[in-house]
Amino acid sequence: MQPIDIIIALLVVWVAVLVVMAVSFLFLRAPYVPTPMGVARTMVEFAELRGKEVVYDLGAGDGRLLIIAKEMYPGIVAKGFELSPPVYAWGRFKIWKSRQSVRLVMKNFFHQDVSDAGCIFLYLMPGAMKTLQKKFDKELQPGTKVVSHAFKFPGKKPIKSMPVPWLSGTKSVLLYEW
Repeated sequence: MQPIDIIIALLVVWVAVLVVMAVSFLFLRAPYVPTPMGVARTMVEFAELRGKEVVYDLGAGDGRLLIIAKEMYPGIVAKGFELSPPVYAWGRFKIWKSRQSVRLVMKNFFHQDVSDAGCIFLYLMPGAMKTLQKKFDKELQPGTKVVSHAFKFPGKKPIKSMPVPWLSGTKSVLLYEW
């Protein structure tokens, strides 16, 4: 294989990734931006799980957060929702490869019952956070933990927050309790 072939192959892969991100943004109103692995691990630690609860990731992407949570707390029930078909397929592959018992379904999380949640993980845009706040007010049991990467619920104060590295600066991991 010639160096030019490698460059062309890398360009094709890069364009494919950009197309997936653009299509996700156009149809789902949210880009696919995975939570960095270090931040995902921090989010799971920050949640202080007990190890027996039902844990959700809404907009689970490639399932990394649920895989990490299940590795750290084998007794949890890990469930995720992802709406983008290529991202969902990648997530299913990564879950299969991890050999963890994680349930990832291709459904719109706005229309799913999450009332059994002990903890919910989020990395979503501000508009989704506002809509979810209303849903959570109706559905979640008192004491349910919600951990968000970077984005806040409008008008709701987190019980604690922690800075995490992000590109050239920092963002926050925020812990809410319903």
